[in-house]
Amino acid sequence: MRVSKFDPADLGEDIDAEYIYTHVLQWGDRFGGGVEALLDPPGEVTTATEAANWAIALINQIPKQFEPGDVDYVSRAIEATKGEEVSSDGASSTVRHDDAPTCPVCDAPFFQFRGFDTYEQAQNHFEFMNDEEHEGWDISLTEAE
Repeated sequence: MRVSKFDPADLGEDIDAEYIYTHVLQWGDRFGGGVEALLDPPGEVTTATEAANWAIALINQIPKQFEPGDVDYVSRAIEATKGEEVSSDGASSTVRHDDAPTCPVCDAPFFQFRGFDTYEQAQNHFEFMNDEEHEGWDISLTEAE
């Protein structure tokens, strides 16, 4: 997530505030590319505290929307953070990758982590996930016969 602040005059906005804050999220897709979306809260975000509160709300919403094999959970988290209706069964997502290699601990798709192949992506996943559940897992990926 990237939170940026801009002078309202630079954006052509006539707002009585020193800054306007924006939130941009980026996450990986299955093909090594990236997905980018803007959190667009109702009204302008004009204080650092308000920007931080929106960021925290979004970060808290992401794990609530996660479903194994589904890469659209970040978009659902954005919708939920803004107070929009979100399908609880993942029906809002049309992008599913049930066949993608996932973490044996948390079911996160490995392709969402940097790396040129599944092995590197798994390494980066286990490096990033430094919680108790992921501790001690070795990376051993083999091709199916």
